[in-house]
Amino acid sequence: MRIRSLTPLALIIGATLGGQAQASSDDSCYPDWSLLHDSLDVCNNLPFLTPGNDSRVNLRLLLADRNAVPLKPNALTDQELAEGYGPVPFAAFRLANEDIEGDESEESGAAAMSDLLGKLGLARDSNDTAGQAFLQGEGSRCRSNRDESAADFIGQLVDTEGLAVEERQSLARARLQMLQACTWEGDAQAGLVPSTVQSPEARAFAAYLQAAMDFYNGRFSEAEKAFASLADTAQPWLKETSLYMIARTRLNAAEQDAFDEYGSLKEDRDRAAYDSVAEAFDRYLSAYPDGHYTRSARGLLRRVHWLAGDADKLAADYTWQLTEAGDARASASPETLIQEADNKLLTGLTGATSSALITATHDLMIMRANLPNPLTREQLLAQKSLFDQQPAMFDYLQAAFAFYVDKKPAEALKRLPNDIPEKLGYLAFSQQTLRGLAMEAGNDLPAAQALWLKLLPLAQQPLQREQLELALAMNYQRSGQLRKVFAGDSPITSAQVRLILLGKAADASLLRQQIGEGISDTEKATAQFVLLYKELIRSQYAAFADDLKALPETPADTKLGTSLGYVYDAGHSLQLFRWNGAKAESGYACPSIGEVAGLLQTNARDAKGLNCLGEFILRNGLDGMPLDHQPGAGELGGSEPAFKGDVFSRLNGYQTVIADSKASSDDRAYALFRAINCYAPSGYNSCGGKDVAPAVRKGWFKQLKSTYSGTRWGKSLQYYW
Repeated sequence: MRIRSLTPLALIIGATLGGQAQASSDDSCYPDWSLLHDSLDVCNNLPFLTPGNDSRVNLRLLLADRNAVPLKPNALTDQELAEGYGPVPFAAFRLANEDIEGDESEESGAAAMSDLLGKLGLARDSNDTAGQAFLQGEGSRCRSNRDESAADFIGQLVDTEGLAVEERQSLARARLQMLQACTWEGDAQAGLVPSTVQSPEARAFAAYLQAAMDFYNGRFSEAEKAFASLADTAQPWLKETSLYMIARTRLNAAEQDAFDEYGSLKEDRDRAAYDSVAEAFDRYLSAYPDGHYTRSARGLLRRVHWLAGDADKLAADYTWQLTEAGDARASASPETLIQEADNKLLTGLTGATSSALITATHDLMIMRANLPNPLTREQLLAQKSLFDQQPAMFDYLQAAFAFYVDKKPAEALKRLPNDIPEKLGYLAFSQQTLRGLAMEAGNDLPAAQALWLKLLPLAQQPLQREQLELALAMNYQRSGQLRKVFAGDSPITSAQVRLILLGKAADASLLRQQIGEGISDTEKATAQFVLLYKELIRSQYAAFADDLKALPETPADTKLGTSLGYVYDAGHSLQLFRWNGAKAESGYACPSIGEVAGLLQTNARDAKGLNCLGEFILRNGLDGMPLDHQPGAGELGGSEPAFKGDVFSRLNGYQTVIADSKASSDDRAYALFRAINCYAPSGYNSCGGKDVAPAVRKGWFKQLKSTYSGTRWGKSLQYYW
């Protein structure tokens, strides 16, 4: 499994994704070079609306299409490059802006506190606060008992007329003492609130402190009554704050029994209990639409709708926050809201909501294959009125349903526009992408190719051009026009796409061309490596000998990794083809690989040649080499192999030598030794070729220990597997 350093965003996401089979996966990601995904793959997303995308990606695309939240892909990291990624496809986290708003209020609150206390002639004994013990978003009411809220209170003491100096100081000291804890015993609580203040203004502030202490102490009934007693106070801050705190108090009271011991929502919670909570927040927002706590109140009201299970109101909350609120009014960052909408709404939805944005995102989720309760055509058609203002979106959903669910590309085409707009937003881009895929599914490759070419100059939004290059490259490959990918005027410049096609689909002629005409040193070296490797491993020894002549005597030692299909640090350089087996790690000396190929060119069953080709593969870790494997038919490079002949198998080579009565004693003994070790130590074949039964392996072992007991290999091998 891949291990990443955990950013704050990763911690938030990781804490909330447990059990979400519809939206996420583990942390191991590798690219799947295809444009067709009808099941969730969080590691392979595309910049068009498709069921296979992570729901957060589709939501981002819809928001970007509305110009509400721009799509800003992060640069590919070294780790992603080492995993073989290019720009498209991409893992879901690549679109995540990990700079979620930090907790900057702590420092600003402390600074403000220091200034205010100086005006009152006071100083703090400790800078610690009870709220510091809780992380941002951790969901404890104690979190708000911190410098920022205390500074607000003390600032009002400084600014409110009618307070004596001693009253200001005693009330400020009491608030400072409150910062140290969130629970108090009865006597301790009673002793904190000043009882000697006389002015009406001071008594109002003291009443607020008493209410706040009851709130933090979990005495919600008493707290609400105390906050309500300040409804008619003349002090504006106390009046507004108390109205807000009534709503917070009701919320904390209502959710006391909402969660089980594991922190999950109880199914049998009292949802009706949140009606009065919502009413209290609505009352505050009506009285103070631009108040001090408006953003917080909207965020908490969103929580109320979640706890109450009101999907329509929750969907409306997220839609407003993400598309209308703007930075000044939104209660959280777009990143936080997108993640939260996925966790708290999308993954639990069972049907349409009142929001076209949320419903469209959810519809795509439940078009995925093999779901227990997939979207039906009747359910989709019943949503028509919801999309009255967005008919193109509704048409697209119907086209996607026809393509992904009904498997009827011709029907999908009927729902997609033939005209190409001058500007490709993400919905228009999705329409044209699905149109091209439907053409290809109907075997109209020329029409799809023409479409991809028309779209390329119009692709201006992030990741659109990269997807079109992938689509066009796959079309060229499937149309038997692979050379167009590598033509001098080719629009396909994506390094990963070109390198995959060289490794998986190019023939010898094209590889020779790219050795000289590649657009980078890596492309040239990859072409040469692939050419030599495939000729050698597919028994084209004469061609290998000819092409080996073009390799410098001392090739560059630059490692080729992902360009050959490896990940992370694995790979080889062109120096591989200057291998010489004289080192003889197992006591079986071999000539250079060029000479080995010469032996096999003369006699394809040459015992020394077969053993030494096996030695070349063994010593260089080439068993199961990525170039030996072809992608699936729907993936980039997934065509018939351009190089004919079977991939050489060490096990088959050893079996040929074992069966060769003319082979020398050492050759046969070493072949037996190596064939037996193909199954060491797991009992599974690591050498390729057809599996051999344990009884046969036992016979090989007996033969080695008897007929060839005098050889070093007969003496050293103690087991068979």
